[in-house]
Amino acid sequence: MKIGIIGSGAYAIALSTIFENVTDHIMMWTKIEQEYQELTNNHTNKKALDFKLNSKITFTMSLEELLNKNEIIVLAIPAKFVKTTIDELKPFYNNQKILIATKGMIDNPNYLIHDYLSETLKTNNISCISGPSFAIDLIKKEPIGLTLASLNQNNLDLFKNIFKDINYITLDYTNDLVGVEVCSILKNIVAIASGILKGMNINNSTIAKFLKDASLEIQSIIEKLNGQKDTFLNYAGIGDFILTATNSQSRNYTFGTLIGEDKDYKTYMENTTVEGLENLNSMYNYLKTKEINSNIISLLYNIIYLNLDKNTLIHYLKNEQSL
Repeated sequence: MKIGIIGSGAYAIALSTIFENVTDHIMMWTKIEQEYQELTNNHTNKKALDFKLNSKITFTMSLEELLNKNEIIVLAIPAKFVKTTIDELKPFYNNQKILIATKGMIDNPNYLIHDYLSETLKTNNISCISGPSFAIDLIKKEPIGLTLASLNQNNLDLFKNIFKDINYITLDYTNDLVGVEVCSILKNIVAIASGILKGMNINNSTIAKFLKDASLEIQSIIEKLNGQKDTFLNYAGIGDFILTATNSQSRNYTFGTLIGEDKDYKTYMENTTVEGLENLNSMYNYLKTKEINSNIISLLYNIIYLNLDKNTLIHYLKNEQSL
């Protein structure tokens, strides 16, 4: 089994430590020359993570080489780079199995990632893995729960077999790609709002109310997008929701906290990838095209992009008025 990983950041590195349990043939791709040189010479990418990769892993800057030499392709780059990367690899794609490990949306025009892959590459060999898992915890081999989704039963069976003997990972399974992707996007957006409330010193009881209301809204959005609302009960849903929307290790939660505290969030935003912020605009516009209303997303969009007073979030929680 030969696995190619598109990406060399912290999560891509963490995934490599999982796959090395089942194969000696792992290749990682980066488009950054400096990263490639460090990875090739030292098997590290210290800008992403202070960790030495398995010496058997090889590296490339060529998507053509990655596609030609591997039968499974793992997508593990920030969502904002997915569209250009997929467009670049399209000429070399030969119906390899694709595992999406990126959490986010395609921007301009707005797509869920699996929809863009399916349309662009003309394939149904698409799976997605998601769940509450910081990269460092995967590397430490702490107990982790993840959700694997695919419309293709053969793909589900393949990845079940890959993960079955990895005793620190528990998987649940679904054919609801829509639900898993929507959960992975919305939990980051909700985490920003949760962080804002924490930064404003709002009591934990009110924050708990907000999180419960947000969870119901996420389930409603999934259902309106023809997904399965019960997907929210999987690791990719409630599991990742709890981790991201309540934890100071979450970049989205931390970003929201800075807004709530009236601190300099712009510097943090410039130096840190805040996935929820990147996806807020995309999801807001995506839902508008689908004629789906989301009070929480609309409210947060107005606070972030239209400078609406953040106290309006409290007003909403008191009155539950549609925006």
